[in-house]
Amino acid sequence: MTPAFELHVCLGCADPDIARRRAGEGGGAHLLAAIRAAVATRPWANACTLIGFECLGACQRRGRVSISCPGKWGVVFGGLDDRSDAAPLCNYIGAWLARPWGEIVKAERPREISNKIIGRVPPLGHHLNCLNPPADRRPNQVIEAVPLFPSREE
Repeated sequence: MTPAFELHVCLGCADPDIARRRAGEGGGAHLLAAIRAAVATRPWANACTLIGFECLGACQRRGRVSISCPGKWGVVFGGLDDRSDAAPLCNYIGAWLARPWGEIVKAERPREISNKIIGRVPPLGHHLNCLNPPADRRPNQVIEAVPLFPSREE
């Protein structure tokens, strides 16, 4: 069963291509429409909640999208183009959903958007699995998890 997940699209973005921006083409709304059409063709479409946001930050990389799901690494993309990146994004999401933690090593990422990943966010509490990983999982680079404000037992 495919877990429910969210796909966030920045609607405030103008198109990454300057000529298209000047012509009033592309941008967040077009990217959302292209992604919606591509998602509709996938077997996991019913598990996806597609959400447009006014702004997702990181404005120097127009065409921003993020994916998140409880228990999986979140991924932030930037520089996505509505004309060419919706299908590769969906290919990435399919692979992301198939992995237990949503981790996709660089060599297995769709080539078309591999360089458009601008950040990853670990799932809540993931360090607990990393500090004592099962034998079949890699530790995900966690060195030490130290609470900034330790809880105080009274």
